[in-house]
Amino acid sequence: MIIQDKAALVGTPRDAAGPGWTSLRLLVKSDGMGFSMTETRVLPGAVLKLHYKHHIEACYCIAGKGVVVEVGSGARHEIGPGVLYAPDAHDAHEVHVPEGGEALDLICVFSPALQGDEVHGADGSYAAPPGSGPS
Repeated sequence: MIIQDKAALVGTPRDAAGPGWTSLRLLVKSDGMGFSMTETRVLPGAVLKLHYKHHIEACYCIAGKGVVVEVGSGARHEIGPGVLYAPDAHDAHEVHVPEGGEALDLICVFSPALQGDEVHGADGSYAAPPGSGPS
């Protein structure tokens, strides 16, 4: 049984952040579940350019409002509480949160599991997991 108390993870290596976002890694690869789960906050005014080439992701909004833009097609999707988005084909996408609004709070699941200390590369992706071979 794995029990994680959010308060115990704050300020540890599982408490990641980058320009415009914070992410508390609730489950990571070393937990042995085969996927990871994060509590991610996208800050007001942020535009995150993301392209998970080596992972698939599903994000469920629990608070706030934003827009996810599919880079390839330009399709825009309003995100708010109760809405899930999942770039299931390694889609390049952008997450926009309006300036002056509230943060977009998401619960995100990644497969394969994150190590827990990843940060986005210049192309918006995380590096390939160790041992995954060439991509």
